[in-house]
Amino acid sequence: MNYAAPFPYFGGKRRAAHLIWQAFGDPSGYVEPFAGSAAVLLARPAFTGRRVETINDADGWLVNTWRAIQHDPASVASHALGPVSEIDYHARLAWLQERRTPELPAWLEGDPEAFDAKAAGWWLYVLSCGIGDPFGPGPWRVIEGALTDTRKLPHLGDAGKGINRELPHLGDAGQGINRKLPHLGDAGKGDLGRLSAYLQALADRLRRVRITCGDWRRVCTPSVTRAGCGGDGGRAIFLDPPYATSGDLYAHKDGHQTVAAEVRDWCTSREAQGLLLALCGYDDEHNDLLNAGWSVIKGKSGSGAGYSTRSDNGRRERIWLSPECHIAQPDLFGCVEAEG
Repeated sequence: MNYAAPFPYFGGKRRAAHLIWQAFGDPSGYVEPFAGSAAVLLARPAFTGRRVETINDADGWLVNTWRAIQHDPASVASHALGPVSEIDYHARLAWLQERRTPELPAWLEGDPEAFDAKAAGWWLYVLSCGIGDPFGPGPWRVIEGALTDTRKLPHLGDAGKGINRELPHLGDAGQGINRKLPHLGDAGKGDLGRLSAYLQALADRLRRVRITCGDWRRVCTPSVTRAGCGGDGGRAIFLDPPYATSGDLYAHKDGHQTVAAEVRDWCTSREAQGLLLALCGYDDEHNDLLNAGWSVIKGKSGSGAGYSTRSDNGRRERIWLSPECHIAQPDLFGCVEAEG
């Protein structure tokens, strides 16, 4: 079955996943330190036997959602289902924002099986009903039990923008949680049945996957990347950090070196030697790796320009492959040039 995340996620590498697996082969150990929609993991070709697979992300609510789907897909489905409604959208978003605290990742780090199914369902609802990243520093907060616009006065000009200025998008990108779910047969008839069946299928795929929350370096250590049973004995890591040129708030750490630059430096360290590595970025962002024997593949690897102001972002994407990888054929990436 061709799995996909049950939520929209700009920047996922589903389109290039087949190429990445061609480069990796069938590694016994596999890690995604920046999981996001886990597009590459979910597109892994079918295998028999055991593999050690680990996904990680620093976003607490995202990790909570994957864990909840893994452990209790039916409860997640029941909380996620609902019509696209402005009031429900804002209320659930505010509820999630109030609980996005430093304690959230600490809770998820402290217990590898910790999850909140209701929060996961509401997170799926918010991601699926909105457009772009809904978790920015908006004005809506819960104050004394009421959803409140924290600006002192409502905006009354421009034909009464007021409370409607951030209506959820009702087009193709905001049709709710069921917008792209595949039909799963008679047993999945009805919205709740179809959603529950699909999340159950995801849970089955994630049954033995380790899902962690925290800094990317925590899952790149030898104890995590060690090979498991079966496969060809390789150890592979798919690295998709926030691009240095993306403008992402999380692309920079403490105003200094970008996360992408830190990852690139790690790729040339002694700790990374012998690993199958794929590193994503824009343009010539990581071309320094070519001097170390790496190869680069050009093409449209993700979901296109998404919500960026640059229409050419899709074609600016690159994937750098370590020398241990199998060099992919250039025509598998959609009019791609391979260098190395």
